[in-house]
Amino acid sequence: MKTKHVACTTERQYQTQTHSFVRAEISDFGGSCFARSLRPRSRRSVGLFGSKDTCFSFGHEIRFENERKTRLIQWRFLARNDGTVTRHFCQRETGRGVTTVQHNPTSRMLPRKAAVDALKGGEETLVLRRVTVPLACLTDESLRAAADAEGAVSCDVTLAGGTITGVAIHDPTPLPGTGRLDARGSMLWPAFVDAHTHLCKTHAVPRCRNPSGSINDALACEVTDQPRWIEPGDVERRMDFALRSCLHHGTRAVRTHLDGTNAPDAAMRQRIYDVFDAKRAEYESRGIVLQGVANLYLPLYADAPEMAARHAEDAASHAGVVLGAYCGDVSHGEPGATDKHLDALFALALKHGLDVDLHIDENNNPDCCGVRVLCGALERARERGYDGSVVLGHVTSLALQTTEVQAEVVARLAKLAPVHVVCNPFTNLGLQDRRGTAPPIGKLVARDEPRTPLWRGLTLLQELRAANVPVAAASDNVRDWWHPYGDYDPLQVWREAVAMGHLDTAPSEGAWADLVTAAAADAMGVGGGVIAVGEPADLVLFPGARRFSELLARPHHDRVVVRRGKATETKLPDFSELDDLVDGREAVVDTSQDILRGATKKE
Repeated sequence: MKTKHVACTTERQYQTQTHSFVRAEISDFGGSCFARSLRPRSRRSVGLFGSKDTCFSFGHEIRFENERKTRLIQWRFLARNDGTVTRHFCQRETGRGVTTVQHNPTSRMLPRKAAVDALKGGEETLVLRRVTVPLACLTDESLRAAADAEGAVSCDVTLAGGTITGVAIHDPTPLPGTGRLDARGSMLWPAFVDAHTHLCKTHAVPRCRNPSGSINDALACEVTDQPRWIEPGDVERRMDFALRSCLHHGTRAVRTHLDGTNAPDAAMRQRIYDVFDAKRAEYESRGIVLQGVANLYLPLYADAPEMAARHAEDAASHAGVVLGAYCGDVSHGEPGATDKHLDALFALALKHGLDVDLHIDENNNPDCCGVRVLCGALERARERGYDGSVVLGHVTSLALQTTEVQAEVVARLAKLAPVHVVCNPFTNLGLQDRRGTAPPIGKLVARDEPRTPLWRGLTLLQELRAANVPVAAASDNVRDWWHPYGDYDPLQVWREAVAMGHLDTAPSEGAWADLVTAAAADAMGVGGGVIAVGEPADLVLFPGARRFSELLARPHHDRVVVRRGKATETKLPDFSELDDLVDGREAVVDTSQDILRGATKKE
């Protein structure tokens, strides 16, 4: 052991003046590890570890001249060639025996740079040792059984050739050879999937602010702003901005509702499809699967059959597009009318072989239970041979039904698979029970009276899952008149769903991680969303979080997005890129307009 002798007058002087240079740090530099002794004004290298496992120690002997005693501070390190460092600290005092403190390396977070360097793709095979994986993202029951109270499993994950080639419970035994990264407990997720968004109107809120924040005024805003969408570059640039954010946050698949494809203006409809087709092709090469939903106000499927037929033909002519509808508050219709409308929708979906994605029961009216009517229509469609996937978005008013109706609906949905329910925590929380809501959109809530919302606007996530109805969560609206905030970060969406739905104890956070991974992927029909052998190595590593209480505490801008086994480096787009589209273009919104769902005018 190399020893540095230091003279101090008293122990107090040692504690106050010289404590800084008996600390040590390990830093990674050029593939070698240095142990450095820190002095108040200088640092010097006191040891170098080579390519093999090496043990090294150094220390300081402190003599207190006035008190006639000696203290020896000794540091010991074991540096392994797999990048791990074990540190021991031994403190010896004359006449007082020896006190030893073990410093657990798990208390040191994984440096982001170390993760990125390891994941640059230089190694043919890379083992991510000691990563923490949510149990819902694992398929092997033996791995899932090892989950802790938070629903997290400590794993070793092997990557090779852009694919996951091994997943096992973490083995603490040191392994020889290169191609290994000790992740020090960092959380590892599959790449995210965002199954419900609105990219055509995103990032336009600065030029068209919702006066009340209600659905009624959001519809008025939409018909006010929509004519601008045909301007050169408007939709393209806003949609591209959003997709770059998705890439940066670690998303691999996005479904967007193609608002504008139901417009009376043929040029507008074509413009939306052209932009979607171009972005779908562009981002497929960049790692995002982009899907679209062609929506029509539900009654028009039966009441305007020619329009509906053209709408379905347009949807079927574009790759990656499914058929959709804005259902509205069905409690205001004539008896049997909604059955007729849904039957017409499913008939067209069957004719063209299209899946279906609905906005349904997105309101605060306990008299509205469109999903109950939907069950009957889908039962009839299944009998006629329709076997497509059906995604139900929002379904918020189901939470306001009696427990008997809720139980009936949940049980019927479970028998109609494939059916998926997608909640949208940010938008549902922001819109439901909002001042300014009025019929026929929802139950009246006075616009000008102070009133705090009384419910969360969240559908029955726990009850649906308990009945084996798949549930997912999505961003929905981002920076538009339906929801003025957000950034297409599924981690934030998931955090909100966990908090709003009290999912952390039902039974654990990790049990619900599939809301924005596997369950969302199933809703889109893109597969994956799990960490399993044979799956693409499309992952998100969180060096700043080793457990869910850490993951949900911060935004984690230091996350490492991995595509096909290699770390990617992207930047979030700067909001100023869109200044010319919004600055000085604030619209005056006529909130007295009578607008139906889907921004459909009554005439």
